[in-house]
Amino acid sequence: MFVGTVDDLGDKIDAEWARDEITAGGSGALKFFKEYKAGHSTFMIGKDTSYEDDLVKLLNQYNNH
Repeated sequence: MFVGTVDDLGDKIDAEWARDEITAGGSGALKFFKEYKAGHSTFMIGKDTSYEDDLVKLLNQYNNH
């Protein structure tokens, strides 16, 4: 999960709840959780791409080619 700490649509509390719900079953379904100082649309159209290194690392890790 890429979480924006200044997100007006899904705040930090919502993201932490979702993280806990996903991991509660112990299935290991959640592979990544990190908070960024970002808003909701930052991950699509934002000028701050500080999350890019983490994204590329995950894509390379889980891409089956």
